[in-house]
Amino acid sequence: MSALFFYAINRKGLKLREFFRWPVLVSGVLLGINWISFFYAVDIMPVSMAVVIYYSGPAIAIYLSFIAGERPNRMAMIGGSFSFAATALMFLQSVNLSLYGFAVAMISGLSYAMIAIISRKAVDRLRSSDLVMYQTLIVLIMTAPFLAFMRFHLTYVNVALIIFAGVFQTGLALILWYDSQRRIGIQTVSVLSYLDPVFAVIFAFLILGQKPTILAVISVSMILASGSIVSYSNIRALRKLGEKTVI
Repeated sequence: MSALFFYAINRKGLKLREFFRWPVLVSGVLLGINWISFFYAVDIMPVSMAVVIYYSGPAIAIYLSFIAGERPNRMAMIGGSFSFAATALMFLQSVNLSLYGFAVAMISGLSYAMIAIISRKAVDRLRSSDLVMYQTLIVLIMTAPFLAFMRFHLTYVNVALIIFAGVFQTGLALILWYDSQRRIGIQTVSVLSYLDPVFAVIFAFLILGQKPTILAVISVSMILASGSIVSYSNIRALRKLGEKTVI
């Protein structure tokens, strides 16, 4: 749905030269692996646990951001370490429940990190909306075979949810993510991405009735602390920059 939407509104259409650039192709394949492994993990283990393990990805992206040419940010490293420690706590619990589920969720986390690194190279040459269009077209090709053996029943509600998820939760979310990477860097964006699992744990409780464990609550608290550290560091840096500009 996301691919079709952005292809429809893109006036320039599909440019094969841009489509076959290696950062676009590789990031598209990684996005497909990311989605397949993540949703499979959600299917075989509690949502809150799968999401927190999945978000080891931003921490890994912080440590590997030098590949994309970013200088190490001390506060981002600290924040990433806090969040990675939160994921380690979840690992202790997942060993008792499903080591296989943990491995699947970690695949989605690793692919998340590599998407952040490789896509950062792609957005230097492409608009974020064009990159999302190419990536989702690749994912469409990768996931189309699953339709052959999956049973599903479409209703008006399901169609509405698919359209909403494809256009807003996937397409626009990726555009904002890539634009943020360009403006404030992979490290800061990765730390702030940890607000997602916080909301996932809350909504899993409110909507699905999945009560968070003590370790999940501790993990969420650590994630919020890391996000606060990095946000405060960025605010201070902006204030100092503003003071220098005034002087």
